[in-house]
Amino acid sequence: MSLLSRLFGTADPGYMPYAHRSPEGLCARWVQWGAASNIAWNPIADKTGARAGAKQPDDVWFLAGCFGGSVERTCVVPANKELFFPAFNIWASAKHQLPDPSKVSGYLKIDGEDVNLDRIYTQQPFVVKGAWGNPVTESIMKKNMFVGGLWKLVPPLEPGEHEIYFGGSNGEGFTIDVTYKMIVNEPPR
Repeated sequence: MSLLSRLFGTADPGYMPYAHRSPEGLCARWVQWGAASNIAWNPIADKTGARAGAKQPDDVWFLAGCFGGSVERTCVVPANKELFFPAFNIWASAKHQLPDPSKVSGYLKIDGEDVNLDRIYTQQPFVVKGAWGNPVTESIMKKNMFVGGLWKLVPPLEPGEHEIYFGGSNGEGFTIDVTYKMIVNEPPR
């Protein structure tokens, strides 16, 4: 993808050393998704859920955390979509080491039920070529990145209303707390 395209809000997926649907591949794709929009349109920076559908891939629906603190969002999700998201994650360029993963903690509730999280960390760097003004890489230049944290791939939810509540901490005072009030559309007939 051209530099001009990335200036106007689209990101190039970049190099991926992981299988597309592997846990590490989904994590890397999530970071690339987070870097695909500038701060004004970014789903991670979104306070309401209005940006939840931005640049979603065809095979899964990504949910965004936040950049700290609490946020409550409302969104509509297509039927028959798996959800993938971090309850708590940390990304860093390959020039920096991720913080101690043993300190990371998190939680997830779907419709009031506790759900176990998966601890996933990329061991090899992947390339992110972000959009201009993106809050993930803060650059349109390619960056080798790592990501890790507590994640979940959720099977498609039944059509109707759902609440997804998640968050966590880096163990050093930084926390997030996210609530999604979600409507899953009926599948087309």
